[in-house]
Formats: sequence, C-alpha cells, structure tokens
Amino acid sequence: MRLRAFALALSALAIASGLASAATKPPYQLVRSLHALQDQIVLGNSAARAAIPGLSAELAGRLLSYNPSVWREPRNVNAVVTYVLSGGAPRVAQKVLASGNCPPEDKNLLEGALAYSEGHEARARDLLGDIDPRALDPIVGAHIALVQAGLAAEKSPQKAVALLDLARILAPGTLVEEAALRREIFLVNATGDFERFMSLSGEYIRRFNKSTYADNFREHFSYAVARINISGDSVQLQQIDDVLSGLDSADQLGIYLMIARASVLAGRIAVAQFAATRAESFAASDSAEICRAKLYEGAAEVFTPDYRRGESLLNSVDASHLSREEGTLRDAALSVSRQIHEWPRAAAPSVPSLAAESAPQALETAISEGASTIDAAQKALADADDIDKTETP
Repeated sequence: MRLRAFALALSALAIASGLASAATKPPYQLVRSLHALQDQIVLGNSAARAAIPGLSAELAGRLLSYNPSVWREPRNVNAVVTYVLSGGAPRVAQKVLASGNCPPEDKNLLEGALAYSEGHEARARDLLGDIDPRALDPIVGAHIALVQAGLAAEKSPQKAVALLDLARILAPGTLVEEAALRREIFLVNATGDFERFMSLSGEYIRRFNKSTYADNFREHFSYAVARINISGDSVQLQQIDDVLSGLDSADQLGIYLMIARASVLAGRIAVAQFAATRAESFAASDSAEICRAKLYEGAAEVFTPDYRRGESLLNSVDASHLSREEGTLRDAALSVSRQIHEWPRAAAPSVPSLAAESAPQALETAISEGASTIDAAQKALADADDIDKTETP
C-alpha cells in the first residue's frame, strides 16, 4: 500500500513538474497536464488532488502570457473551455474572448463555459443548450455534456441522466466520467428508481472505489438508501448486500453503520435492522462499532412488535463507546419506547406502525436540536396520537 501511494505521489509530481519545462508548448498541451493530474484522482492519488489548485493557478499565468495569435487555433480555444470548466480562472477565458482571435464557431462555446463558471446559468443555458457534445472533440464534448446535465437536472432530470451517460461515454476512465457517474447515481436516486440506482452504484464501486471522492460517494449512498423508494423486502436488501460485497470489510462496516443510522432517522425500520445486523457481522466484539450497530438495531426494533428485544439491545450498549449524539439517540429511543408501550392495551395493535411513522422524526430532532429525551418522546407520542385520532371512526 505504501509503495502504491509513493508511486502515485511521484506520478503527480512528474505531471505537475512537466509544466515548468513547457514554456514553448502550445496551450492545448499545457491544459493536458491539468487533465492528466485530475485523472490521477480516480486512482486514489491524494497528492494529485492536493497539487491541482497550485497547478491550475500556475497554468492561468502561462495561458495569460501567450501571444494573442495562438487563439486563432481551435484546439487552444477548446483547451481553455475545458480548463475553465475544470475550475480554472475565468479571467483566462475573458482574455481569450477579448483578443478577438477566437474562431466564430468556438466563440459561443467559450462564452457559455465562462457564463457557467461565473454562475450565470440562464446565459450558459442559452449559449450551450443546443450544442451537440458528440460533434466536439471527445474530452471537450464530455465537459459540455456534464455542464448541460447540471443545467437540465432540475426541470428535466431524464434529459440530465442521458447527458451524464453521454459524458461517461465520451471520456472513459477520466475524472469527468467519475463525476458524471456520481451525479447520475444521485439524480436517479431522486427519481426513486431503485434498480437503476443500485446498478449504477455497483458500477461506481467496481470502477472508482479508489477515487479520492469515494468517501463522498459512500456517505451520500448511505443517506440515499435510507430515503429511496424501497420496501425493504428481502430481494432489495440482497441487492444492497450484493453491491457492497465488492468493498473490503472495513468499508462495508462503515457504510452499513451509516445506512443503519440514516434509516432509523428516516423511519425505514426494515432497512435499519438489516444494515445494523450486517454491520455487526463485520465489527469486532467489544468495539465502538459493535456498540453503534446494536444501538441502531435496538433503536429500530423498539418501533416493532419485538420492542422488548430492542430495549434490551439499547440497555446492553456500553455508553462509554457512544458519542454524545449517539447517547442522545439511545436515550430518546428508550424514552419513546417506554411511553408508547405503556399505552392502554386497547390502543396497542396500532401503535407499532404509527410509532414507526412518527418517532424517527422525534429522534432526529433530539439529535439535531439537542432536545431532551422526554421532549422527543412526548413529540412522538403526540404525533402518533394525532394520527390515531384521525383514523378512528
């Protein structure tokens, strides 16, 4: 592992240092150095990620120093388009446009890229909306497709998904593809398409699990699983397990703990129980992780007919292994459970389902706002009681 990290660091330094001896290179070749460094990110090269801001700033200085005549060459203008859309300095695009040498067919492209980089989405949409990314150089087209997807996502999510697919096709193995896949996964999640969400997530794990952005993916994946349109049946839960099986044990443990927590707070009891149980299978005995897994399993089960087992799990958790927030969750779950199950017997049959709908919101409030556990319990009871009254003839 150390040898791999050292090799990746050397690779990043070699790419970055190549710029220093590139005084005579044309702009499009200089920008390739930036893209080469960015593509190291998907391999897990943290040194490359750290080097990018400095390289991008140095590249801006080099691009601004060129004789304006170089901007008559379409390849150089297109390079500035991808530079700006990769987080580069907008002033470079401004100077190229001000030179008056930009070819007419590339001017709209650069103006659109500049508008997008400066946050002028309406203008960017007008300038870039009708451009066919497939008619451009592949890496340029991939960047444009990625931008078009971002501009279309809110009003036309299906169009955005198609554009993200196109970006991935045009720039395989690059940071553009990795970013497009991450965005597509969570755009599909918003549509509630569980099958597609899991398929794309599996592809990300297989291809980009070493990316320096993989932690971001895992966190958002865990949150999404708790909120996507999922019934929690055995087939869907097995799909989750199959997708995550491509990760090592430590990564699976971390993701299952995040899924369990998010699912408890979202009221997805079956998913929370499943994730907590899977986390327990990867956690070492007497570890903080096993305590957290039991915490989430117990917090889920107190809202089921097997609430006594849930209470037992919560009471068995070693509080010294819990954070303050986790301790608050444990206390809130126990308080809610005690009060719910002290209701009159006549109301008992409807309580578990009602509690599962309302109590997680109280638990989330207890964590995010620091409410007392009794307040959390009373809110859950009040919410469930309101529902019960509206459903009673």
